Amino acid sequence: MTKRLIVAGCGAFARELINWAQDAADAGSGPAISPFLDVSPAALKGYPYQLEWRGDIDDYRAQDGETVVVAIGDPAARRDVVARLRARGAVFATLVHPRAVVARSAVLGEGVVVCPQAVISADAQVGDFVAINVMSSVGHDVKLGAYSTLSSHVDLTGYVQTGEGVFFGSGAKILPNVKIGAREGRCRRDRHALRAGRRRRVRRSREEAVR
Repeated sequence: MTKRLIVAGCGAFARELINWAQDAADAGSGPAISPFLDVSPAALKGYPYQLEWRGDIDDYRAQDGETVVVAIGDPAARRDVVARLRARGAVFATLVHPRAVVARSAVLGEGVVVCPQAVISADAQVGDFVAINVMSSVGHDVKLGAYSTLSSHVDLTGYVQTGEGVFFGSGAKILPNVKIGAREGRCRRDRHALRAGRRRRVRRSREEAVR
């Protein structure tokens, strides 16, 4: 059982999660955040939070009964921090605000954050360490890749699929059945095929010129 919840990173997103975790604790859904990990011990100076500083990410040493929630919006930076913490024995928490709606048939991965008034619909699959911000919607049968970020008011409609580490800006709306993330690899293969075709045409032209 988790007795202590630590937040990794202490910027604006962390301050939001401190509030959301307190709401969850008040509703009996887990502990409030108490310590934080950040390069600066003064990261919360000037704000009304009384949290213990436990050092930087690389200073972390896991203790029994504690879990870590990662409060970093950028997908690549979040992936890096998760790897560093995992190497130090961290156990990761999934934080779901009590005013979020999560279908009972939806599947949430490790370390997911779901903020107030977000909706995760039937049979959606949310990958590890995804952050879903306030009033965003993950439609039915969506497959959302690990380390992705949904800013506020994002709408992923039914059967959308994404790769890992996709960032959706505020207000983004994705139509049904759209696939995001595999496109880059496909385009890269298309470019290679186009270049190969050009090389073959050049060789044929040279051979014909020699004849």
